[in-house]
Order: sequence, then C-alpha cells, then structure tokens
Amino acid sequence: MRNVSILVANTAMGTDKVKTYGARVCVDSMSKVAEIEGAEKEKMKEKINKIIGHGIKSFVNRQLICNFPDELFADEGILAIEQAGLVGIERLALVTNAEIVLSFDKPESVKLVLCDLIEEIIMGQACTIDLRGARYFFCLCFW
Repeated sequence: MRNVSILVANTAMGTDKVKTYGARVCVDSMSKVAEIEGAEKEKMKEKINKIIGHGIKSFVNRQLICNFPDELFADEGILAIEQAGLVGIERLALVTNAEIVLSFDKPESVKLVLCDLIEEIIMGQACTIDLRGARYFFCLCFW
C-alpha cells in the first residue's frame, strides 16, 4: 500500500466482553444468548465506525483483532495489523512521533502516522511488515 495513514492503538477488539471480564450471565433461552451476542456485536460495530472516522488506511493494534472487526475493516479497505505487542507499538510511536490511541471519540486530536509504503514479506513461519516513510524505516516482525 502507498501513501497510507495509520492509527496506532492499544484496544480490545473482541466481541465477547462477557468472557473477557469473567462475568456470568444466566438466561432462560438461547434467544436471550443471541440477544446478548447481538448487543456486543453492535457495540463493536460502533467502535469500528469511530475508528474508520479517523480517515485511516491502516490500523495497527497491540492486541488481537477478532473476525468480526477484521471483516468490518476489510469491507472499508483498511489494512488491520493485530498483535503488534506493547514493545512493537511503543517503538512505532517513538519512531514516527505517533500517539498510541486508547479512545476513538475525538479524531481531530489524534496524531496519525503517515507512511509512504507498507509491504508485507512472508518467509516460512515469520511475517515482517515494513513501514517506510521519508525519514524513517520500521519493521514489525511477527512469529
């Protein structure tokens, strides 16, 4: 990808918050379970729409991105990079002078990374994503 604006974040991108926070919900029918799942998906969709509202072409997240949010990003043509790790996003932010975003409510106050080129190189079990700009070069390596 060329001429890419990137949002660097550290946020949960899973739709199963009940499981994440260890809560227990008792219901009397499967339709209630479906209702809870639907509400969680709707919350995730709202979050993704806020992220998309930043006008980005790529999203780098410290944490895992589940299938549903990944599909929403793909539908919008946004490259989503997951599990970059805390050290990975801290280095990326340091090198590019970006901020690590935790909340997506104020797009006007977020510093995006502008990148000339993103390329993915897959060799065996490892994957390296190279981010190239006018004054910097950065690699995210995944095993």
